[in-house]
Amino acid sequence: MRSCLSICLAALALLWVAAPRTATAQKIEITASQTEITIDDQVLLSVRVTDAVGAEPELPALDGFRVTPAGQESQVSFVNGRSSSSIGYRFLLTPLRTGTFEVGRATITVDDVEHSSQPFSIRVLEASATPVEQRDLFVTARVSTTTPYVGQQLIHTWRFYRRVQVADASLEPPSFDGFLVEELGKLREYQATVRGQQYVVSEIRRALFPQEAGKLEITPSQLTVQVVVQSANGRRRSLLDDFFSSRSTERRVLRGPLLELDVLPLPPAPGGFTGLVGDFDLSAELSRRELKVGESATLKVTVAGRGNSQLIVEPRLPELSRFKIYDDKPSGTLDRSGSELRGSRSFSKALVPLAAGELTVPAIDLVYFDPEGAVYRTARTEPIALEVAPADGEEDLGLTESLAPTAGKVSVRIMADDILPLYKGLEAARASTWLGAIWILVPGLLLPPFFYLATAVGLGRRRRFARDANLGRRRAALRTALRRLARVAEAEGVAVAAPASRCLREFVGDKLGVDGGALTPAETAEALERHGVGAELVQKVGKLLARLEAAQYGSSPNTIDVVRAELESLLKCLDKELRA
Repeated sequence: MRSCLSICLAALALLWVAAPRTATAQKIEITASQTEITIDDQVLLSVRVTDAVGAEPELPALDGFRVTPAGQESQVSFVNGRSSSSIGYRFLLTPLRTGTFEVGRATITVDDVEHSSQPFSIRVLEASATPVEQRDLFVTARVSTTTPYVGQQLIHTWRFYRRVQVADASLEPPSFDGFLVEELGKLREYQATVRGQQYVVSEIRRALFPQEAGKLEITPSQLTVQVVVQSANGRRRSLLDDFFSSRSTERRVLRGPLLELDVLPLPPAPGGFTGLVGDFDLSAELSRRELKVGESATLKVTVAGRGNSQLIVEPRLPELSRFKIYDDKPSGTLDRSGSELRGSRSFSKALVPLAAGELTVPAIDLVYFDPEGAVYRTARTEPIALEVAPADGEEDLGLTESLAPTAGKVSVRIMADDILPLYKGLEAARASTWLGAIWILVPGLLLPPFFYLATAVGLGRRRRFARDANLGRRRAALRTALRRLARVAEAEGVAVAAPASRCLREFVGDKLGVDGGALTPAETAEALERHGVGAELVQKVGKLLARLEAAQYGSSPNTIDVVRAELESLLKCLDKELRA
């Protein structure tokens, strides 16, 4: 009896050993780390396939998300004597917009049998839906006013708040179509407290000047960073964790808000308005108040203030019929280091009185639009009186200089007799030989043509520079840029980015006769295309400017070294094409 029982138990044991170790059913499931997030968050999507080695799952359509593969893992387990294998596929979902999105069924086919997961939804909220004190990092953007006038200065402030460690930051700046843009200072770093939480803040300020009335938009910025991942128990990684183990990060994409503006047109302008919008002052000073006829005094007129200072032009002078006027080169500055754009421009003229007596430089007017008061205002200088004494000697002015605008004759002073002696007798004829005549005639015949040719060339150059005020600027553009590049090369690391970008943009501005410092990378590329620069070279310029802008937020030193090496070559290529 016992032997029969033993035989039965042995048979059952053999049957158990010979039984298959794999499950007979295959399945697929899909899960998400979160089902309710903000636009600034990301979702880790996991697709796990069980007992289907070699089969690839098919994901459902994931509209509303950018999908990035995040690796996979394999797992083998033994339960109650049975083996089971599974493969997990991970994907990182970055929301593109707010709303509720359906995650459909993921499927897999094994032995002509289709298996599917259960569908579910993910809700994406605005970033503001999460209280600030619960966010580790976020981006803000605002403008000083949403209803500016055409040409009015408004300040765009972009800030990046963080209280976690980040790396490899890459910024896609907003689009400022329809605006003239001026950078205000460098990237600022400081600490701030928001609702009891301490943050490190990176701030970028820009002065914007709308160029047309109507609805304008400033598109959202997009900042991509790598953030240190929290541990599984919710505790943030410590310094010891980072020291003894490999660093684990996750990619985060932060978006700023969309800013909508309603730009107002300027009211009908009075006479003399040249386009200045802001708050401006006008001053005039004369270097001398007492002088003599024929002497000169310098009149300096200065326009200064805050607003669209790039548009400052010379104020219209009143009639100065009792003076001879000589223009001097204007000078000016733009101050971008403060909280707003300020600028000044000075215009100098040499005034030479034509007659003695008490003369007056009349008041000078400047018309500008004040956006705060929504009115046109006029800045005015005081009249300047001066005493003019008669000139010493017989003549007041230089050779062939008219004594007055209405004088009929021109006074000429005989400076000296002819250098050659005057012979009046017949011996003068005998003293001249044919050889002497040749020595006299040859220079007289040959020198005038050379003199006339040199004069014509000089006058032609002067006329060209008079017709085109930017000609000298264009010719010197490459030399100026190479000098700037030499100063750029003295900087180190990411500090190269800002001056290198300005060096390239100002070179393009010098070549095209515009303010290069105000150009954005997109405007620079468009300007080069309009002037016939090849598409490949334009693309190189655009990419380099984009890299330089991104370098200010975390590019590696190796990238900056490459910029140093290629910038000079790019400048020379542009100079060659624009010269042609």
